[in-house]
Amino acid sequence: MSDALNQADALAFSEAGASARRWEVPLLSFGQNVEDQRPPPTAAEIEAIEAAAHADGYARGLAEGRAEGRRQGAAAIAEEAQRLRQLIAHLAQPLADLDGDVERTLVALTIEVARRLVDEQLQLDPGLTAAAVRTAIASLSPPPREVRVHLHPDDASLLQDLPAPADVTSWRLVPDAGLRRGDVRLVTENAVVDALLDTRQAGVARALMGEGE
Repeated sequence: MSDALNQADALAFSEAGASARRWEVPLLSFGQNVEDQRPPPTAAEIEAIEAAAHADGYARGLAEGRAEGRRQGAAAIAEEAQRLRQLIAHLAQPLADLDGDVERTLVALTIEVARRLVDEQLQLDPGLTAAAVRTAIASLSPPPREVRVHLHPDDASLLQDLPAPADVTSWRLVPDAGLRRGDVRLVTENAVVDALLDTRQAGVARALMGEGE
């Protein structure tokens, strides 16, 4: 009986060994099937990915840079506009103050140009001085009886034949080196009238400036 038990144990062990040889270690995929495994990307694919990432980053940076540039540009424009407004405000009052000075300068320049023109014209037309003499006599009231007319020597020489006004009984032209061409000084029995060219021009200047009578 003991031999029969030994044979039975041997048979069971043999079958168990055969079964053990048939069992194999299963392939572990760690959650990924063999069919899902893909080959690594090629160099061209890697370059394409890098280029796409670079382009995306460039576009983002460009957009951000443009936005920042617009903000900075708007700030610069606003600052410059403020400076211009302040400059205009500062200039407004000085310009208003200069109006009178500019006007006086223009009048003085006009008078100086007119004076030069008159000086040239007086040398060509002694009738201008003769007209000044008649105007000066007409300004006297009552009309004088005795008149001495002081003139620049050149004017006195040119007007030596100037006739006396009808109401004047004593009439004489006096050369006066202290006078300039075009000047007229009347000396009567009652008054002295200086109808100097500078005085006449000053009157014109006052009229142009709108100053008092």
